[in-house]
Amino acid sequence: MMKILSLQEFDSPSFDEAATVAFIRDSLHYCEYENLTDELQPFSKYLREYPEVSIAPDILATRETARTVHAGDLFLPVHDSIFKRIASICREKGLVEAICLAASSEPYEITPVLHWIATRLKWILDLIDKGTHQREALPTSGNGSVADVVHTRDWETSLIRCLSWHPHCSRLAVVTRDDRIRIFSQGLPVVPVLRHSAQKSICCISWRPLAGKELAVACHTGVLIWTIELGAASNSLSHAMLLKQRNHAPVTSVTWHPQGDLLVSCSPADTRMIIWDTSRKEGVPLRRVGGGGICFTRWSSCGSQLFSATCKNIFRVWNTGVAALWHADKWTVPHGRVAVACFGPNLTLLFASNEDPATIFSLPLQENIFDVKKPSLGDVKMAVPLINLAKVTFSSNNDYVTVGGRIIAMEWDPTGRYLAILFQDSPWVALLKMKVGNLSRVVDIKPVCLIKGFPGEIPNCMNFYQKCKEGSNVVCLTIAWSSGRIQHFPIVEKEAVSTMNTSQAFSLGHDTYNFNLSTTYC
Repeated sequence: MMKILSLQEFDSPSFDEAATVAFIRDSLHYCEYENLTDELQPFSKYLREYPEVSIAPDILATRETARTVHAGDLFLPVHDSIFKRIASICREKGLVEAICLAASSEPYEITPVLHWIATRLKWILDLIDKGTHQREALPTSGNGSVADVVHTRDWETSLIRCLSWHPHCSRLAVVTRDDRIRIFSQGLPVVPVLRHSAQKSICCISWRPLAGKELAVACHTGVLIWTIELGAASNSLSHAMLLKQRNHAPVTSVTWHPQGDLLVSCSPADTRMIIWDTSRKEGVPLRRVGGGGICFTRWSSCGSQLFSATCKNIFRVWNTGVAALWHADKWTVPHGRVAVACFGPNLTLLFASNEDPATIFSLPLQENIFDVKKPSLGDVKMAVPLINLAKVTFSSNNDYVTVGGRIIAMEWDPTGRYLAILFQDSPWVALLKMKVGNLSRVVDIKPVCLIKGFPGEIPNCMNFYQKCKEGSNVVCLTIAWSSGRIQHFPIVEKEAVSTMNTSQAFSLGHDTYNFNLSTTYC
């Protein structure tokens, strides 16, 4: 029986003013602030392929953004009549969108009578949508608010709100509190700054796989799809396309299918997920009864499973295989809602609720298609508790710090070897080493280290470098600290280790928690 890991098993870290900067060949490295740029430091050679990033508070909404020119400003606009635009919208997007356009126009443009009719029809449509799709208005703060469901600590006040590595190159997108997006690339001195009138309250960003320059942005009004041009004229040539549907706002999560052809967006104020075909600017809603609005979604690395977490205790795993119609298995957690989730190798799903303290569970989703034995009770899918996140206090002399409690973010590196955990009330990031066996079973978990910043710094958000492949002995975790410092934390192993597919057969017992994990299609 595999033991449930506790945070007490971590070694007590250093309490001096040096920050944790690397984990190299089973050795933890610290560095003083003034020595971070010293090329003689043992960790420096592992960071040369990553762009240097630093965000200072005084660069927010400064004159540098005034150089950003929207692509639409480079061309003369074409002014069609309002009736021609209404007819075009009706042809392309349907009668409902045409009514909304007419209601939003000025009365003198379409005559007062038609404007009165359009506004009344829109009011009726909004009432119907609110009763069928939309939940109550989101609170501005506290439980259920946007700041509560996003995966950034102190989202409202954080200098850096989210960041995302490109899946195929050393390119990092960083969102700051002023709702600007900055693109940092190794070897390019120019940092493009993306801004848009609809780009407010950004919650999530995601690079499009198998495409070099497209970035999806979840913001208050909908989804922005940026096409980014890098180089000297990047600010003037980059342009954005806004995707939105009625009552589908604010958008708190955007996730691309691994093939890059579909994009999923969701909102805690909407019970529907929208599956976008961005090339056609069309979205198909997916709605299921129960659970209220949807906080976030996650695709599996193979694209056959889609995870969606609701604002209540229900979460769903969608089977998106091409051989059959999409269908969802509904699961429940006993308390709260699912706060974080991520897919690993072999369709292994890790998730944790927003309880304090939380527990990370593993849910195996891979099917053994070659096993012809009759099914037994032992074959029923159940959530296995892996990591107990109860608070632990480390002390040294008169100094002490607490680690654990409510979880805010969880990241699993692309190779499936390392898991990083960020807490609501802890100044340290917990790093663990994972091993996944056959049929989605996590067979080994070991504590690696607790990553701390400089005095006064707390971690806000993080993301693993996505280009790391199986067999590589270097993994990089990027952490955004409250000071604006963005740290690349290298994890260097003694030799390349493959954990995606293990050739050994493991037969381990597990304590299982049955969360009413019935395979109910709804």
